[in-house]
This record gives sequence, structure tokens and C-alpha cells, in this order.
Amino acid sequence: MLDFFYNIDWVDFARMAGLSLAVVAGQIIVYNLIIKLFKKRINPLIHNKGHNEFHAIKIRNYTLLTPAQFMHFGFLLSKLVMYALLLVSLYISVTLLFGIYPGTRGLALALFHGLLNPFLSILESFIAYIPKLLRIIVIVVITRYLIKLANFVMKEIEAGHLVIKGFYPDWAPATLHLVKILAYAFMVIMIFPLLPESETAVFRGVSVFLGVLLSLGSTSVISNSVAGIVLTYMRSFKLGDRVKVGDVIGDVVEKTPFAVRVQTNKKEIITVPNSTLLSSNVTNYSTEGKEKAGVIISMPVSVGYDVPWRHATELLIEAAKKTSEVLQDPSPFVLVRNLGNAASEVEIYVYTNKPERQAIIFSELNSNIRDLFEANNISMITPYFMQSVK
Repeated sequence: MLDFFYNIDWVDFARMAGLSLAVVAGQIIVYNLIIKLFKKRINPLIHNKGHNEFHAIKIRNYTLLTPAQFMHFGFLLSKLVMYALLLVSLYISVTLLFGIYPGTRGLALALFHGLLNPFLSILESFIAYIPKLLRIIVIVVITRYLIKLANFVMKEIEAGHLVIKGFYPDWAPATLHLVKILAYAFMVIMIFPLLPESETAVFRGVSVFLGVLLSLGSTSVISNSVAGIVLTYMRSFKLGDRVKVGDVIGDVVEKTPFAVRVQTNKKEIITVPNSTLLSSNVTNYSTEGKEKAGVIISMPVSVGYDVPWRHATELLIEAAKKTSEVLQDPSPFVLVRNLGNAASEVEIYVYTNKPERQAIIFSELNSNIRDLFEANNISMITPYFMQSVK
């Protein structure tokens, strides 16, 4: 036992003990500094930023991040970073302590390389990846400025400041979306081979799997999108137009890449897929009505044979002229459709530049016809107008 104490180099022992105490003291100081840094500096900064300077982040009408959520996320991130720094400092302190004593220096080297080697490996991989990263940055920047240029040109065309023969202003928004899709698709194709591990079998397998899912699940989506683009360039209708698609008659209130929403006279919103519109006959009542002399709308009327047909025709035209939203020029007119067994079937045609008020026009026209026929002693016997017996 005494030999053990005599063989100890007390100078080295004192030096190692002093270094150990210094490492422990240093660890305590670093621990306190990290705690104070986050509690006295960083956390109050996050609190002040959240209350005074941070505003809610919104995407259209959806609030993505409120000030309270920002502070909560900031405090959580601050806590994670603080714990990470404490663990790193403790790891370094333990490594230094093991390195002080000859018997544990091998373990210290293992701990040191366990911390250093992954970092060096990541650093070497990053340095080797820098040329590809620069190419990706160049591709992204070029794509971004091409889209900005396309956005500027299309805005000028839509506003009427730039006129290109054969290119209509209402084509501009759809063309801009198409340019963006093509630009981003080309960018992804260019960047994909430059991504890390893009040549591995796992990465290729995942990309093929996603491609198969997209192709199987998006057939109708793609067909509706393509149909929407085609409809835009066909210029079949625009927002606010009164249209008829199959049995649906109403005003176009919304156009999306996949469908069109039509509001009927009963304020019903009917969604019609773009593919259905492309494969159907679309009647547009508004194009001619708004841009030219007006659109013609008609209403059938049956007149009994005991009523002088010329007099009935004059009354029908007079009733039409008294109807609001009916144009006086061109004048309304009447055509004989059929000579039935009990009555002649005629049709009153009127011009209007408000085809979206078709139901109101017909209602007022019917009221005017009834008033004029009653004023001229022509009784209305369903379903025909007949001369009253005096």
C-alpha cells in the first residue's frame, strides 16, 4: 500500500487533478452562460418580437401563423437549441476529462472522432456538392426571372397597354398559368438529376412510385385542367355571361382550372366540370347582347282563331315595347310558328342587352300581354287567347 503512494508522481497527479477541476469549472460556467443567454436575451427577444413586430402570416383568407403561434414556436425552437448546446458542451467536457488521464485517453480519442468524423464527412460532402448547388441556384434564379417577365408581359396585355394581334386580353391569365406550369416543370426536370442521392435505387424507386400514383389518381384532374385551358382559348364565355349548358341556364360566377360555377335564376350554384363543358354545346346569351345590337329571346303564344291575328300581332308587339330591358331598336317582331286545330301558335321575339334578366323580362312581358288583351276585350282562356263574346 505504501509502495503505491511512493510510486505516484504527485506533480502529474496534481496537474491532472487541476485540469479536471478546470474542465468541471469551465463546464459549470458554460452551462450558466447558455442558460442566461436564452432566458435573459433570446426568450425576451422572441416575446417582444411576437407582441410588437410580428404580424400574422396569411395565405389569402387563411391565417397560417398568428403572433401567439409564432411565440410558441420560437420558444420551442429556443429550448431545443439550448438543450442541444448543453449536450454538446457536456460531450466536449467529458471528452476533455477522459483525455487528461492516461488510462482513458483511448476512450477520449474515440469520443473526439465520434464527434469530429461525422462533421468532417458532412463538410466534405457539402464542399463536393457546391458545384451542383450553384447550378441549382442558377436554374432557380433564371426560372424566377422568366416567370417575372411573363407576369409583366401578361399584365400589360390584360390591361390593354400591350397589343398583340390575334392574342386577346382575356387569354393573359390562362397563358400566365400555363407558362408557370411549364417553367416549374422544366425547372424540376433540370434540378432532379442534381439532387443528392438522386442516382440511388431507393430515390428512383420512390420517384417511380409517386409517378404511378399521380398518373393513376389524376386522370380526371388532368382532363379537366386541359379542358379548362382549351375553353379559355376558345373564348366560349367569360365571367358574368349568361350561358346554357344542357339543362343548366345561369350566369358564370367563377372559373377554376377544373370546373365552372353557374348561378341560376333561383340563386343555385351548379358546378360544371370543364371536361363536360368541352364535350357539350354551350349557348352564350351575353356575347352578342353586350357587344352588338342585343341578343334575341323569344316566347311562344297561342292565339285563338276568333281573334284577328293582325290585331293580336300588334298587341303582342306593343306589349313587348312596354317591357323594360327590351330594346326599341331593333323592334320586336312576331312569327307564326304553327296553325293548330284550335289556335295559331305564334312567337314573340325581342332584343335585349340584358340576357341575364331573361326570367324578369318574360314575367313582365306576360303581364303586359294580359293587360293589353283584357283592355281590348280579349279574354284569356287557357291555353289560348280568344275573343270575348259581347
